[in-house]
Amino acid sequence: MSRMEPVIGLEIHTQLNTATKLFCSCATEVGDQPNTHICEVCSGQPGALPRTNGRAVELAAKAGLALGCKVNERSIFSRKNYFYPDLPAGFQTSQLDPPICEGGGLEIVDEDGGKRFIRLNRIHLEDDAGKCVHDEQRGQTLVDLNRAGTPLIEIVTEPDFRSSGEVMEFLKKLHAILVRLEVTQGRLEEGEFRCDVNISLRPAGTEKLGTRCEIKNLNSFRHAGQAIEYEIIRQGGLYDKGEPVIQETRLFDPAHQETRALRSKEEAHDYRYFPQPDLPPVVVTPELLARLKAEMPELPEEVKARLLEEGLTAEQTDVLLDRRRAVEYYDLALKILNEPKRVATLMVELLLPACQRDDISPMDSKLPPEGLAALGKLMADNTLNRRAAYDLFPELFERGGDPAELAKAKGVIQISDAGAITAMAEEIIAANPDQARQYREGQEKVLSFFVGQLMKRSKGAANPKLANEVLVKLLKS
Repeated sequence: MSRMEPVIGLEIHTQLNTATKLFCSCATEVGDQPNTHICEVCSGQPGALPRTNGRAVELAAKAGLALGCKVNERSIFSRKNYFYPDLPAGFQTSQLDPPICEGGGLEIVDEDGGKRFIRLNRIHLEDDAGKCVHDEQRGQTLVDLNRAGTPLIEIVTEPDFRSSGEVMEFLKKLHAILVRLEVTQGRLEEGEFRCDVNISLRPAGTEKLGTRCEIKNLNSFRHAGQAIEYEIIRQGGLYDKGEPVIQETRLFDPAHQETRALRSKEEAHDYRYFPQPDLPPVVVTPELLARLKAEMPELPEEVKARLLEEGLTAEQTDVLLDRRRAVEYYDLALKILNEPKRVATLMVELLLPACQRDDISPMDSKLPPEGLAALGKLMADNTLNRRAAYDLFPELFERGGDPAELAKAKGVIQISDAGAITAMAEEIIAANPDQARQYREGQEKVLSFFVGQLMKRSKGAANPKLANEVLVKLLKS
C-alpha cells in the first residue's frame, strides 16, 4: 500500500473577552454557583428576545483584521438546530452564510524549518452551550447554564495541516495573537480557547480527501498533538486491514492517550440552518473598521523583535510572550525604570514564577509595575544588593507596599558610604595580619576572605563593589 498522509483542519472556539453574554446582559464570570448568571434569554424561555452585544462584534472584527481576513460589512445570525440537555432553546445561534469574516490565514514554521501559510476559511460569531455536570454518587446529570450564551468566535481553517507539530505551532501562535489583542483571556483550563480537529488519511500525492473523523473539545496544545498522533495510527491501521474509516465524532482520553467514538458525525444539512428571525443583521461599518485598525496593538512577532532589540535574551522574550499580560506589565514598568534587562530579569526570575504558582496574571498581582520598577531602581542605584532585593520580593508580592520603606524597616539598605566601609575594612585588616601579609606576598585569592569578613561585619549591607575597591586599596598601601 502507498504511504498515507494525514490531512488536518481545525475549528477553534475562542471565548470573547466581554463582561456580558452575546445576547443578554448576564455576566460571563466563571467559578460562581451554578445557574446564578442566567435570564429568560440565555435559559431559552419562549418569547424572550435577544439583543446583540456590540463589543463581541468589535472583538470578532479585530481578530479578523489581525489574521488578514475580509471583514464583511453585513453578516447574519442563523439558528443551528440540534438537541442537547445543555442547549436550552433547542438551537444554537451561530453564523452560516455570510459569516462576519472570511479568508485570511497565518504563517507558521513547519517541522523542517520552512515557512507555510495556513489558510482560514472563515471566522463566525456564535453563543456557547451550557454545561452538563455528572453526579456519579447520585446517578444524576445536572445542567449548569451559567456558560450558556457566552460569546464565542469559531475560527475554521482549511485542511492545510500535515502533522501534529504544525497544528501545535499554529495553535500556540494563534493563541498568542488573540490574547495580545485582548480578544480573549485565553485561559485554556477554563475552555476559553479550545479546538476540534478534523483528520483524515489519503495516499500521498493524491488530491481526493479520505473519510474524516472529528476529535472534539481539546483545550491543551499537548493533548491536541497526542490526539492527532493516535488518530493517524488508528486510521492507518484500519486502511492496512482493508477496513473502512467511519465518519464520526470522537473524544480524546488524555489518561490513556487515545480517542474514543462519541457519535456519528453530522453534516451541515443535518442542523437545518435558517436565519434567526429575532436578530437583525450584524453590521460592521467602514468607520468601525478604521477605528479598530487604529487601535491595533503590536502583534506578538513585532513585540518579539522589539524586545530582542531592547537587549532581552531569546529565552526572556519567549517567557514574556508566553505569559498572559506579561508584556503589558513589562512595558508599564519600563516607563518608570528604563532598564529593559533588569526589569525582564526581575519578572522572569521572581514575578512570573510567583504568578504561575498563584494562577494569576502579573497585572492582577499585589505588586504593580511601578512597585517592581521601584525595587529595580533600588538595585540600580546600589541602595539594595541583589540578595536583599530578592529576599524582600516574597513579602512585596504577598502584600504590596513600597520597596524602599520595607527595605528600611528590615534594615537591609546597602551601605555605600566610603568612609563607613573604610573604617570597617581597617579594623578587619588589623585583626587579621597573617592574611594581610599573604595578600601582599601575592596570594590575591585571600581578598575573598576579607570581602567575606566585611560583608559579615556589615550584615550583608555593604556595597560589594565598593567594599572590594576599598580593601584592595588598603591592602596595597
